[in-house]
Amino acid sequence: MNQYSPLPLTLERLWQFSLQHYSVRDTKEACLHLQNHHQGNVNLILLLKWLDEHQLAFSEDQWVQLEVAIERTESLLHQFRYYRRKAKPHLPDTLYRESLQFELQLERQQQSDLVTCLNQLTLTPQAGVPMSHQYCLKQNAKHLCEHFYSTTTHP
Repeated sequence: MNQYSPLPLTLERLWQFSLQHYSVRDTKEACLHLQNHHQGNVNLILLLKWLDEHQLAFSEDQWVQLEVAIERTESLLHQFRYYRRKAKPHLPDTLYRESLQFELQLERQQQSDLVTCLNQLTLTPQAGVPMSHQYCLKQNAKHLCEHFYSTTTHP
């Protein structure tokens, strides 16, 4: 566990944080735009938003560890999302809703992988560019930065 974390991050804390923020229309739209147009990862940007709100950061060389942590579930999510969208017109509503629930289980697994990884990183007080801004810049989505970072913190 790292010394700067105001709370140990757990899967349940990140999941609840994500549900709360994703339910805001502008945030949801920005997340989907990042995912669909810039190959961004929604779970990762929400984790970075959590770090920003707690004024925490990790070093540049630790980005790769988070990217590796989501590799396994990322390809599964991409494939499943593609087939779910393709099958949507041909599926009964109940089966389509079940496929959405399965996708949410994959998302939750990805968040679990991210939490496990993050808890192994050395976090420091945020001193520079917010983590969510850094990610948007890495994804060539500078115009989305403002949707993810808020100057208000919730320690």
